[in-house]
Amino acid sequence: MIFLAPRLRTMAKLLPLCLLPLALHGAPAAAQDAVFDAISDHLFENVLYAQAQLKISTPLLKLDDVALGTGSNSFVLKGSDGAYRLWNLQAGSQQAVIKAPAGTAFAPSSGGTTFFIGQSDGSVLLIDPHSGKTFATLPGKGGAVTALAASPDDSVLFVAHATGTVSAWPLDTRQPAWAAPVSSGAIARLSASADGKFLAIADAGGALVVLDAATGKPTALRGNLGETAAALYIAPGGQKLVAIGGNGKALSLGKRASTTDLGSLTRADIGLTGDSATVLRDGKVVELIDLESGKTKHTITELKTPAIGVIYDEAAAKVIVIDAAGTLQVFDTVTKEMVLSIFISAQGWALVDRQGRFDGSGSGLRGISWAVKKSNFPISSLTQAFSDPGMLSAVLDKDKRELRTVPGNPVEKYPMPPKAEIEPISTELAGDKPYQLMVIATDQGGGIKDVRLYHNGKIVDVGAILEQKDAEVDGKHVRVIGYNVWPVPGPNVFQAAATGSYDNPGDQAEMRQTFSGEPRKGQLNLITVGVSQYSRLPKEYQLKVAANDAGRVKSAVSTYSKALFTDIAAADLTDVKATKAQILHTLDGLKTAKPEDSVILFLSGHGVTDESDWYFLPSDATEDDSDSWISASEIRGALERSGAQRVFVIIDACYSGGTVENFYAVTSFQKRFLTNGLRSSGIQVLTATRRDQLAPESAELGAGFLTYLVDQALKGKGDVDPRDGWISSQEVAKFTYAALPELFLAQREKNPKAFRAVYGADVQQPDIYTVGADLLIAKAAQ
Repeated sequence: MIFLAPRLRTMAKLLPLCLLPLALHGAPAAAQDAVFDAISDHLFENVLYAQAQLKISTPLLKLDDVALGTGSNSFVLKGSDGAYRLWNLQAGSQQAVIKAPAGTAFAPSSGGTTFFIGQSDGSVLLIDPHSGKTFATLPGKGGAVTALAASPDDSVLFVAHATGTVSAWPLDTRQPAWAAPVSSGAIARLSASADGKFLAIADAGGALVVLDAATGKPTALRGNLGETAAALYIAPGGQKLVAIGGNGKALSLGKRASTTDLGSLTRADIGLTGDSATVLRDGKVVELIDLESGKTKHTITELKTPAIGVIYDEAAAKVIVIDAAGTLQVFDTVTKEMVLSIFISAQGWALVDRQGRFDGSGSGLRGISWAVKKSNFPISSLTQAFSDPGMLSAVLDKDKRELRTVPGNPVEKYPMPPKAEIEPISTELAGDKPYQLMVIATDQGGGIKDVRLYHNGKIVDVGAILEQKDAEVDGKHVRVIGYNVWPVPGPNVFQAAATGSYDNPGDQAEMRQTFSGEPRKGQLNLITVGVSQYSRLPKEYQLKVAANDAGRVKSAVSTYSKALFTDIAAADLTDVKATKAQILHTLDGLKTAKPEDSVILFLSGHGVTDESDWYFLPSDATEDDSDSWISASEIRGALERSGAQRVFVIIDACYSGGTVENFYAVTSFQKRFLTNGLRSSGIQVLTATRRDQLAPESAELGAGFLTYLVDQALKGKGDVDPRDGWISSQEVAKFTYAALPELFLAQREKNPKAFRAVYGADVQQPDIYTVGADLLIAKAAQ
């Protein structure tokens, strides 16, 4: 029985008191009494929820121009810095920043796998977006390039010239299939039909013609707009042509020909049916237009600053409005509500929706915060509850999933995060002996959802809690938690964090103490799991190198880590040995590890997600029974229960089957769950997702890309920061993070067609979460 200290016993008479004691087995009674007495002396302040305002502290990049890919699944922004920024709407993110020479026209391929720049001499540069390198040049004929368009399947590039000539270039042979003199004047705009069979052409004077995309021969569909086209559309089957001019004239040709006057406009984009369009007037007014009647259905928005373009997604009922000042806004064309904003800076990109969900690059998010009263909270502090990777794709219905559920709207009700403090209770500073301290969390208005104590970077397990109490008196709320921890001899670092109702942490408290005794080496617990053969899954799920990857990591760590540990306890779980029961049993065995011990967990095999978690598939997994899988939550729980304070997890997850679009969705979910789950535990994580075994597992390397680079890092290439002859887990992560995209691109150059078929525009990029304590794991080879 645990009794209340006198002061809390008095408080309990005034209001309900929540007492949640968790006693540590074997903890001295005197230690518990000391904690209880100390807890009774602390109270909380309670502050009301506050309204928040999104604050952009990073200067946004001025935007000069935009070009859409066929099908509007990709687009490119040209910035005032001269660089081109490629966006892939299937992935819902900015894919690359391309520094390339200026040209007379530019466009992305439909899938965003290639970037095209037309030159004044008539040639076209074919650029790999991620490397920025020109991998081919189509020779110039017919004068300066004035317009570019790729076929929907990215097999052909159509090139228009100032002399009125249009040519078709199959991108596999890079030899012209045909060239047709279409006009006596310059060609202003090209548009390929969604079925890839027809090409619409508009010259500078407004003359319109439709060609057979395979032969270059003109069809019977032609007309004259009388002004330069601002937007052009050709329907599948080639039976309907729609053009909108800069002066507002709209011409529709086909079974029903019509001409309407839309009024003066600066930009326009036609929907996928050709029945409606969004137009931009005076650079600031965005309207939805019915093209059959020529009437404005409604004004979607009136902008404060000029826009340079619109991208209309009729199927999703959304329009992206591109502001010259560096902001893109997505509006619902039916409700007229602004759905989300995208912020483009020289450093990166970020997007935030009306409910506070966000996505973005790490550098792009650093300049975004919530301003609450006199405080600014980084938007990343709401990662746990509001981060939604790939959310733009979901908003535009490219990814058929719902946006993640969020607990509230920060604009209307921002939960001020609690304040955390650490106070020692014990006075004896002896290593390897129990030491009592307490964490005091002060509610600043947003509630107290969670309180965490980290010891040398690793979260302290709940089994170390002696007492937890919550109390409220006169509007003041306090949560005090007493811990019994076991410091190691030498320096120890204790850090405490408390989160508000949105899982948002406040300022972290830190206490450093040096404890008596001689620091000592510990044991390395090395668990390598690799599954190539799945006994209960179909043939298409069988992998090639996952089991070999596990053996390669085990060999490298065992060879280069021996001098750093008293012993290496290695568990090699591959194929038939990598059952769910055996993996969980091995992880459960880590609970006997000592604080000075370390853990390296390597997982290579299939990774899948659902709406609630990320899962690793053991060798006895079944296709449709998630109970046969191992969740990230199970892995996290086992690692948190481990006594070892330094934990490094490497996940080389594979996603096979499905489409490239499904792959984008899976990687987004994996990033979210692993970020939110393992990072908060103080566990270092290095992870990457590969599409399947077709492209990345090169016979030349004999391993998955991530595994290959981890092996290279341990052999010495990871000794970079600092270069001191030793290699730490953070150095391995940093080396791999920088090297993996480069290795991927180098291998892709050897087989570009196969890689693009498998990955689309994506480049394999790792994620690293180095929140926990660094782990020295290898001596660099001499």
